Amino acid sequence: MEKFVNEVGWPQVHGQTSSVAFTIQSGPIKEFGVNGCQIDDVVKWAKEKIEGFNKEFPCCENSIVITKLDEALLWLGKRKADREARNVEGKSQA
Repeated sequence: MEKFVNEVGWPQVHGQTSSVAFTIQSGPIKEFGVNGCQIDDVVKWAKEKIEGFNKEFPCCENSIVITKLDEALLWLGKRKADREARNVEGKSQA
């Protein structure tokens, strides 16, 4: 995933601009090869950042966000497993 994520000025330094850009996968991997990151990679990136914030500034709200991002990753994994079981993962099929 790292080659598809461009972080500038990260971690943030107060008063300085920081940004992140993601190259998102275009088309199914089996048809187009890996050419970007998946949505779950973006969720994982966000979770890592919130976990870092929570180490410095722990609070209930951060912990809830981490739990919900874990839940999102769980459902994305279930979706992928279901698509694999139906032999449509990586294809332009529902």
